[in-house]
Amino acid sequence: MAKFPNKKLNIAMICDPIGNNKSGVVVSTLRFGKLLKERGHNVIFIGARSKEHKEHTYHNGVKAYHYRSLPIPKSNGWNLAFPTVKELTKIFKEEKIDVVHILLPMSGAIIAIKAAKKLGIKIVAHSHSQPENLFMEMPKIIQPTLGRIWNRYLMWIYGKAESLIYPTEMARSLLQNLGKKNQPSAVISNGIDLKEFQSKSIGDFNERFNVQKEKVKLLFVGRLFPEKSVDTLIKALPEIVKKHQNTHLMIVGAGHLRQKLEKLASNLGITKHITFLGLVSEEDKIHAYNASDIFVLPSLAELEGMVVLEAMACGKPIIVSDAKMSASRYFVNDNGFLFRTQDHEDLARQILKLVDDAPLREKFGKNSFEKSKNYDIHRSVESLEEAYYSALKGKN
Repeated sequence: MAKFPNKKLNIAMICDPIGNNKSGVVVSTLRFGKLLKERGHNVIFIGARSKEHKEHTYHNGVKAYHYRSLPIPKSNGWNLAFPTVKELTKIFKEEKIDVVHILLPMSGAIIAIKAAKKLGIKIVAHSHSQPENLFMEMPKIIQPTLGRIWNRYLMWIYGKAESLIYPTEMARSLLQNLGKKNQPSAVISNGIDLKEFQSKSIGDFNERFNVQKEKVKLLFVGRLFPEKSVDTLIKALPEIVKKHQNTHLMIVGAGHLRQKLEKLASNLGITKHITFLGLVSEEDKIHAYNASDIFVLPSLAELEGMVVLEAMACGKPIIVSDAKMSASRYFVNDNGFLFRTQDHEDLARQILKLVDDAPLREKFGKNSFEKSKNYDIHRSVESLEEAYYSALKGKN
């Protein structure tokens, strides 16, 4: 195991939409950067300017350099960063960067790689992208072609790195051919901070969001994008409330599909059984987990699924789509149920098993909490350090 026990590193983390939205990769980057800084490393973020962040700023106490950008349509706040090689070369020199960590393979990453190569800085790339995240709204006939093009692009950009990091073994199995032959790699979970995500009082959460506390509450957390398949969950609700009027669904998150999903709920006559909470603070997200009784993720594609880990850490039973492109299904093991992908009738059946059985919900919730202990983010950060040190020594 390669270690530099006394050497603190200067790390540049490249994530174009840093601080601009609450997608999984942005949240993961912010959490890793904060904890690496707490462990004594100097960390900087490289990202895009936005309406919220027009100048260089700080996120979680970590300095963030924001550069000129272009917005991505229907992306819920994703911007492409366009620094120049000269600008990043100057920053990398001033900050004495040892490792450039690519979190997203976007425009900022291409320029950061050029600057790093120019200076001889080691590069670590992180797998956070699936074609399903990008092309699901495209005509089905061209989706395979677009997926192949995207994977060829990933092969090119990941091939520039000394090593690759995957959040799960499934992610590695899907993408292991995208880097250089015999390229070192590691599986490192995005992890969960068990000090933050835990069973706790929800205060006045129900009152503020107008959710009746006596209801059996279902919860979804995530972007309102096609690959999340939130419509499947909404379509399941009529069958559920027909048998249990006392059931309520909370949807936390934002995205361009919100209006369409609200219209679907209205057409199905279940508006009073759903609350769209929109984007909420990190504190209220934890409150939402604790206010819920069952967590549901109908997503079609997940390289890990941080929201499932968060729900598990808060002691909730989980119901997850058995989608072949979702690593989240592997979290289900005597702590919930899988359902057939995009099958709202089967989803309703699995949810009803838990709505009908409070003791089973409690049992599965306890099992979820115990399993979440295997994903402590502090362990992930230690593994990330080892990946950096190994890249610097040129070892696997």
